[in-house]
Amino acid sequence: MSPIPTYTRRSTSRPAFTLIELLIVIVVVGILLGVALPRIGRTINKDRVQRSALVVQTMLDEAGQFAARLRVPVNVRYVSSSGSIVVTNRTTGTVLRSRTFGANQDLRATVAFNPTTGITIFPNGRADGGIRITLSTDGFSTVVSRTATGILRRE
Repeated sequence: MSPIPTYTRRSTSRPAFTLIELLIVIVVVGILLGVALPRIGRTINKDRVQRSALVVQTMLDEAGQFAARLRVPVNVRYVSSSGSIVVTNRTTGTVLRSRTFGANQDLRATVAFNPTTGITIFPNGRADGGIRITLSTDGFSTVVSRTATGILRRE
């Protein structure tokens, strides 16, 4: 008579993480996020101000180009009721360019114009005066300025 075959069962255990190890990893990741998130928030706010300043600088440059191309004076002013910087043809009053700034816009910056009445840029590139535009949000600010002779600066 032949012997009865015996089957041995293989162990099917696989390496895995214990609950303690998983909790330790979660706590470490939580601590790292707690340290990193405020820094990321500050970087985002700084980037918003820089992007808004670049938009304003471009608008001032375009205003000079509009004046030269159309051969008419162009006004650049801030409309506080809508939170917009507006470039208009001084002769006809036509809006040539407009960008809105504010909490619910993609350009989330507070705008301060000096002088508050804005400036007029003439076809020869000169303006009736200089302008200083301060953009700020949550502790970060930058200044875009244009001299009467047309020199643009971002500080």
